[in-house]
Amino acid sequence: MNIWLSALLWMTYLLSLYFSVFWLLVFLDNSRGFFDRPKKTPKRTPLVTIIVPAKNEQDTITGTLQSITELDYPSDKIELIAICNATTDKTAERVTEFIKTHPERNIRLIQTPEPGKGRAMNKALAKAKGEFFACLDADSFVDPGSLKKMLAVFEEHDTNLAIVTPAMKIRSPRNLYQRLQRIEYMLSIFIGRLMSKIDCLYVAPGPFSVYRTETIRNIGGFDEHNITEDMEIAYRCQREHLKITQCPDAWVTTVGPATMKGLYNQRNRWFKGGLLNTLKYKAILANKQYGDFGMIQMSINCLMFFFSSTAILFFTYYMIWPMITQFRDLYLIGFDIWPLLTHLQFKFSLLYIDIEKVLIANFLMSLSLLFIWIAHKNAQESIKQTRWTIVPYVFVYYLALSLVALVVLAETAMGKKPEWSDAKGE
Repeated sequence: MNIWLSALLWMTYLLSLYFSVFWLLVFLDNSRGFFDRPKKTPKRTPLVTIIVPAKNEQDTITGTLQSITELDYPSDKIELIAICNATTDKTAERVTEFIKTHPERNIRLIQTPEPGKGRAMNKALAKAKGEFFACLDADSFVDPGSLKKMLAVFEEHDTNLAIVTPAMKIRSPRNLYQRLQRIEYMLSIFIGRLMSKIDCLYVAPGPFSVYRTETIRNIGGFDEHNITEDMEIAYRCQREHLKITQCPDAWVTTVGPATMKGLYNQRNRWFKGGLLNTLKYKAILANKQYGDFGMIQMSINCLMFFFSSTAILFFTYYMIWPMITQFRDLYLIGFDIWPLLTHLQFKFSLLYIDIEKVLIANFLMSLSLLFIWIAHKNAQESIKQTRWTIVPYVFVYYLALSLVALVVLAETAMGKKPEWSDAKGE
């Protein structure tokens, strides 16, 4: 192997090993009572505004609104604002029908022809009366007990806590794409919980993150020109030394993209938003003033694109290029493989194996499987339901996402203008 390629492989191994062991140590340091679910109830019931931004969500918005009305929280303490931005389907009609069938609830509909979720959120935030507000994407559904649990978390902290994030799962996965996302989301809940322990959360997911209203207004509301406004607001809170934490049993389910195109569009937007926000807040990188977020999490956010690039490079070098070479050789001999089969010999020697690299690769694989198992337990899910999806998740899904990350790097380098799409990426 080329010496530079070998050095790059070792660098990738060692960086992966470092961060994997780091998160394992964070887990072990907080493992006592990690899986306990103590009942949390807030001491008071402040007014909460729940904002539902929606663009062309006619198929799911009624269910989303219904899940809000079923929250275990006094109905007179919930203000619900549905805002339809640049909608071209019957979403607004569905909201109007819901308001008519629930006259006892405080529900308002705002319609705006202007696109962009950040702009819609700010319009609704300007009218919000709640001490706290939550954003619930119109393709997501909140568990009845989640709001009380999240408000109880606010009471456990001082006013420096700006955002409490939920534990988000894929709703009723039906095909392979959604089943792969199911594992991914469970891992995100687990890693997000670890990040929360060391103040490293960098995104406030659209499905039911809860905010302290006055705090978000004071820092200027949502960025209306950002394609991942939920990530940008979290970065800005970190810059202002405001706290973000996760409520690990505040369950929310969301509809994952069910097609390759939908999944690609969604992840392209996420990765592009992640890259642009990392560049926007690059002053935080390796800055001790921001603690573990600046030293650890910002480094991981940058290295994600490095890991994606090396994953594709090594896959191409070890898998794709040898296949191309073999096909070329077969073509040169007119695909006459019979002489090769008659002289086929199998030789095996331990001397042919790079023991160090094999051991590190196996250790990283074992850690990945351990994290997947812990993530299932943390999400209160049975691994039996996903066991047949784990193999394609580990060996195929990550490579596919790495390829999307490379496309994002290329598009950003070429100056392609990012565009906002809805949560399903369609």
